[in-house]
Amino acid sequence: MATRREKVARWEAGVCAPELSAQLAMADLHNVSPVSVRELSWPDWLRLAFDGDDAVLATPWTPMGTVTSMTATARGGSVDRRGFLIATGTTLAAIAADWTGSLDQVPAASSAGRRRLDMTMVTHLERRLNHLRHLDDALGGGDLRPIAIAEFQLVSKLADETSYDQATGRRLFATLSEAGRICGWLHFDQGLHAAAQKYYVTALRASATAGDRAVGANVLAFMAIQTYSVGNPQDAVNLVQTAQDQLRHRSTPLVRSILHARAARAWSKAPYGRIACTRELNKARDALAEGRRDDDPPWAYWVTEAEIEMLAGSCALDLGDARQALRFFDHARAADHAADGYIRDNALFLARAADAHLTLGQIDEACDIARQAYEQSGGVDSARPSGALADFRSRLVPYRNLAAAREFLALTA
Repeated sequence: MATRREKVARWEAGVCAPELSAQLAMADLHNVSPVSVRELSWPDWLRLAFDGDDAVLATPWTPMGTVTSMTATARGGSVDRRGFLIATGTTLAAIAADWTGSLDQVPAASSAGRRRLDMTMVTHLERRLNHLRHLDDALGGGDLRPIAIAEFQLVSKLADETSYDQATGRRLFATLSEAGRICGWLHFDQGLHAAAQKYYVTALRASATAGDRAVGANVLAFMAIQTYSVGNPQDAVNLVQTAQDQLRHRSTPLVRSILHARAARAWSKAPYGRIACTRELNKARDALAEGRRDDDPPWAYWVTEAEIEMLAGSCALDLGDARQALRFFDHARAADHAADGYIRDNALFLARAADAHLTLGQIDEACDIARQAYEQSGGVDSARPSGALADFRSRLVPYRNLAAAREFLALTA
């Protein structure tokens, strides 16, 4: 078997599959039978090499299956395998379909332990997660990931080892779902994609056990972010559409705005997605204009006019319209974009604005904004703005003879 890094990189990127002899050798190392290799084909049989993945992906979509997935994910922590996704294509579609089909589960009252869990205690757990959400806006995933994992493990233990009535069980599993969603997001923010997806799928299972469509739809929206970032954008479109279908006439305008915005981002990366992207952005703006409500979920706090316009700018950039991207970024700033409260996101959007200027050949403007992004990104531990700036540096190299480019490259060397 050739072991050159270039060949392995092509396997990982999906450019080509290993020869059957190489697949059989890998399978032998991981105690996967040759029959499974031939029946499942590449890359689906790889899942059999990781018991933790199998517990998350293959257990039944029942309350007991949620507990099994929860336990495996809590035990696995941040273990990641070179950042690839554990579910793509038909597997991802099956997960969304399983979620839809299991939403009417009713968690039974539990008598698992002598300790009794009541609504007051669940409320305290919810408040702890709310603090984590807001800390993430300013600090990024690196510093908060261990705390989020500990929170997930705590809620998992309480769900498995305490007694509670049915109503408390629903709230508890909805809280578990949000804890898993936060863990998935923070792992994604650090580029740990396999671990992130395990948390997301477990969070989705927990939302089904809670019978909470809105919480699960939010998980699907975050899964879509990961999928259009490192996977197939059409898969991301399908995830968001599943969320939208389940929340039709069941959600607040603010939640609808979130889902339309996520659909727009997915369409902006999909082939021939320009018209659908524009349609979804307009729907996101219209829904947001309907205003906030008392029953808006706490995790929807971040949606503002400025955030929608920032996302619109990113869409335009992906669609190859740098001038339009800059106009949307300007609209966001005019709408009082809260740069201080969302340091990581502001650094990311500044990096994208710099990219738009660079595309237009405006080197001085590009470097000035990129410098702002670089200075802000130093205050957060996140792979996303740092990755965007690394891409910007690569694109800037051909202009290194210009003073502005030379100075930025030296600053960030």
